[in-house]
Amino acid sequence: MLSGLTVALAACGSVDRSRTGNASPDSASAPAFTSYAGVDALLAIRDTSTTGSFAEPDVKESSAAVRSHQFAGVFWTLNDSGNNERLFAFDTSGADLGTLRVRGVRNRDWEALATGPCAAGHCLYIGETGDNLARYAVVAIWRIPEIAPPGESRRTDVMDAVPLFFTYPDGPRDVEAMWVDADTVVWLATKRPITNARGEPRPAQLYRLVPSQWNSADTALAELVDSLPNVPTRDLGTQITDASLSNPFGDSTIVSQLAVRTYERLYVFRVPRRSGQPDSLLGVCDLTPLEEKQGEGITWLPDGRVLLTSEKRFAPLRALRCP
Repeated sequence: MLSGLTVALAACGSVDRSRTGNASPDSASAPAFTSYAGVDALLAIRDTSTTGSFAEPDVKESSAAVRSHQFAGVFWTLNDSGNNERLFAFDTSGADLGTLRVRGVRNRDWEALATGPCAAGHCLYIGETGDNLARYAVVAIWRIPEIAPPGESRRTDVMDAVPLFFTYPDGPRDVEAMWVDADTVVWLATKRPITNARGEPRPAQLYRLVPSQWNSADTALAELVDSLPNVPTRDLGTQITDASLSNPFGDSTIVSQLAVRTYERLYVFRVPRRSGQPDSLLGVCDLTPLEEKQGEGITWLPDGRVLLTSEKRFAPLRALRCP
């Protein structure tokens, strides 16, 4: 029996999935960025429904969302800067499943959240990577073992967060989209506008951090490896706010896809097995009918749809299919 993701992949024949060549990098040392076909073919979202809304009033700035691959029916989210160091568990109805308080760290600007493998088996990766003004030379990712949610209105303290401090090779970046692949490589995509030496807008940049960098006492250096087809501008609708890899644990029976959202668009990519780097575009969907002024989070559902969250107290949860 085909999974929902497999069916979704097979149904995308109307969009050219192949690479069309390489764009010119800004310098000889930069990678040859991928040029994706099908970027201008804006598609309508399908199978849209409101599954519920956040019941926990402290969830007021849901900047990211992730589905647990260890505990069925469990999802996690977080608030961004100016809030406590907590992860909130919920289900698709928005019911409060309890919180994790991450001790020994602070929430300077938590903007990204991912799940992926680690030595403990299943881990949650917290991206303290928000940087609206591009002023922080060093940013961090915190990794904690995923534990069962404590239950409604309950809290569990987590004391064993492992940090990875790092810099970008081309200066500070504002990042709200992060995912982890089956080989525990961490991938990051930039949010805000970046220009080249000629002052022209550049596509969103794609960086990675490899597993060995967690073992060093030195500040790591993220590697710039590619770009995404989205070109962020001052228009907020173009800026990437979250991403989700459908298959972070490398299950070879499931087709892997990457969902990357802005405030107004949803990009869905094909990703080779065990990899986190997209190699072709499956479709781009229009999110404007949802009228999400602060829609930021995204994660995959088991049936091949995605679940979206917003930055607002008691915000609705919306499920949809793209393409």
